[in-house]
Amino acid sequence: MPLENMKAMLSKAASEDYAVGAFNILDYNSTRAVVLAAEQVKAPVIIQTSAKTVIFWGTSVIISWIRQLTYPSSVPIALHLDHCKDLNLIKECIKSGWTSVMIDASSKPFEENLSLSREVVEIARPKDVTVEAELGAIVGVEDDIHVKEQDAHLADSEQAIKFCAEVKPDCFAPAIGTAHGVYKGEPKIAYDLLKEIAAKTAVPIALHGGTGLADEVFKKCISLGCTKVNISTQLKYAFIDGFVAYHNANNTEYNPLKVIDAQLHQLQAGIVEKIKLFGSAGKAR
Repeated sequence: MPLENMKAMLSKAASEDYAVGAFNILDYNSTRAVVLAAEQVKAPVIIQTSAKTVIFWGTSVIISWIRQLTYPSSVPIALHLDHCKDLNLIKECIKSGWTSVMIDASSKPFEENLSLSREVVEIARPKDVTVEAELGAIVGVEDDIHVKEQDAHLADSEQAIKFCAEVKPDCFAPAIGTAHGVYKGEPKIAYDLLKEIAAKTAVPIALHGGTGLADEVFKKCISLGCTKVNISTQLKYAFIDGFVAYHNANNTEYNPLKVIDAQLHQLQAGIVEKIKLFGSAGKAR
């Protein structure tokens, strides 16, 4: 079916108390793994592309994969640009067929973040493209965005309410204590902050830094208003590990197609596991 944006997808998730998985793809094979996983368990899904991945492959190449894989599919799929600071790239992705974009101006002063995010909404909304925006600083590395632990800070609840009221994003990513990359210790999630922001803004909340969180943390965050959960690092590990594990077990065999197939299955299995955990299996309408 044609690509969707995230609006109806996340609204349905909010009303039925589950979350939609948003998985960062790396190439055609990982894109195929996301689609096959969603079809396997009949779930809506968000295919995410980092700005770095878009720049590496080019918008025309990525959109050709997406159209080939998603148009025959029977499950709802959105194509989302993750963590982008470049307005020109956002505009290019919208023009090329992305159905959702994220403006990440969280490193800017509050008023500048508000202004830039509002500008993206004004660009995207007439094109029926949804917009995600971020407030606060999430520790770790995502794409080429590096936030050191000492520079990370939680979103301010009053600013979050003002931000959502003035920007009117379709999805909101407040910093609540999660981290991008691999966790080095026990994450301290600000559940009360999440609950307050979700209740007072009534905007679907995106949970960033999902790789490595305990199952009970995911479930609690979803119960408090997270309707979109980002998974990126897990796919990077599975992408490499799928290759390595097959080669280590068959180190005299040099058949690239078998290695690619092993990678596909490792990616797909991990995505299916997360979709089931988020409660979206069987929710494709």
